[in-house]
Amino acid sequence: MRQPSQYAEEVKKRVANPDEQQGNQEPETELLETDVLNAPLEEEPGVSYQVHHFPDAIVILKDPADQTAEQVVESTLVPPVPQKPAYPHIYVLCVVYLVLLLAILIVQLWLLFNPPIATVTIIPRSQTVTLTGTLQLGRVIAPITLTQSQIVPTTGKGHQDAKQATGSITFYNGQFQSVTVPAGTTVTGRDGVQIIADQTASIPAASPNPPLFGQVTVLAHATNPGSRGNIAAFDINQICCATSILVKNTAAFHGGQDARDFQTVTKHDLNEAAATLKTTLAHSMQAALHSQVQSGEALLTAACPPTVTSDHQVGEEAATVKVTASETCSAVAYNSQGLQGKVTDLLTMQAVHTVGTGYSLLGDVRVTVTQATINQAQPVVLSFAAQGTWVYALTREAQLQLKQLIAGKSKRNALQLLQSMPGIEKASIAWNEQTTLPNDINAIHLVMLVQA
Repeated sequence: MRQPSQYAEEVKKRVANPDEQQGNQEPETELLETDVLNAPLEEEPGVSYQVHHFPDAIVILKDPADQTAEQVVESTLVPPVPQKPAYPHIYVLCVVYLVLLLAILIVQLWLLFNPPIATVTIIPRSQTVTLTGTLQLGRVIAPITLTQSQIVPTTGKGHQDAKQATGSITFYNGQFQSVTVPAGTTVTGRDGVQIIADQTASIPAASPNPPLFGQVTVLAHATNPGSRGNIAAFDINQICCATSILVKNTAAFHGGQDARDFQTVTKHDLNEAAATLKTTLAHSMQAALHSQVQSGEALLTAACPPTVTSDHQVGEEAATVKVTASETCSAVAYNSQGLQGKVTDLLTMQAVHTVGTGYSLLGDVRVTVTQATINQAQPVVLSFAAQGTWVYALTREAQLQLKQLIAGKSKRNALQLLQSMPGIEKASIAWNEQTTLPNDINAIHLVMLVQA
């Protein structure tokens, strides 16, 4: 008879491979229920078994209470290996399709609340209108005279060569016969200056009735150049040349000069001083005239060139030169706002006849006063030149009509319609060539670009 352990082992094999056991059954090893039930259990002392009967099986279990500590087997739990999904690309495609659908939805919502804008830039036609004329307007400011002077050092350089003094000497003859003294005869004065006769002196004889001497005067000059030759009268008074011949200089010699360098006045000295004075004088004159201008008045000053004088002329010897500038000016004061208003009215009237209706003035009219005519006991007459720019004006109603006209049109057709409109010089549209303009006029924006 088999041991219980053998039965248990046999049961495990049958449970694990029921088909194999059924196909390979052997008559001599067939396990009978009576064998299991009648098997003696004494052969494994200390171990009890539990037998359970089922309709198609018999299960024998060892009592767990009878297991000893030595029969416990330690084991380690191995976590299950995760398995990859069979088709990962399907999940990726699903995510991509979901993102695309979300993006399309966001774009549709954005376009719903932010429709594309068609920007239409229009350059309206403009025309410049000019006008010249005269107006009786303004008052005369009494003339004002201002004078200013300035002393400046001279910058010119001069040189003086040494020069001989010149004069005359007189010869006296006490003889009863004439005497001739040749030219080049030298005589010496009391101070030692030598004088040379420039001419031959033919001295007549003395008169028989003394003391009337024969005499003659000739030109002479100092031997050495310099101021020392400027001898005083009668510096020469001595006997000379022959018996009874006396020579004197009855007048002083002059013109003798020493060599020297000195400063002179140049044209640059005068011009530089005059330029400084003119600038200062102009500022002073403007300040003096503006002090008499009333509130709201503009000033028109007449041409008043200054007069310039100096105490030395160009080339004269001088260490300094005093330059004086004098200016007398008058002016006309006029109400600038009054002139602006009157000229604007005149220019607007002319623009109506020149450019026609539908145009408006761009900015302010530029007014320039060119001349003031002053006549005694008559009003001041101002001559002026005016210029203004008139631009074709698109009213709100006209802009609305333009939007309605081009809404839903192609870009090309819309540009043709705009450029055919009166008063429009040029037009451009920021829009795709392949799509038509929005039908909603609120999605069409007009930009007016005025060329000043």
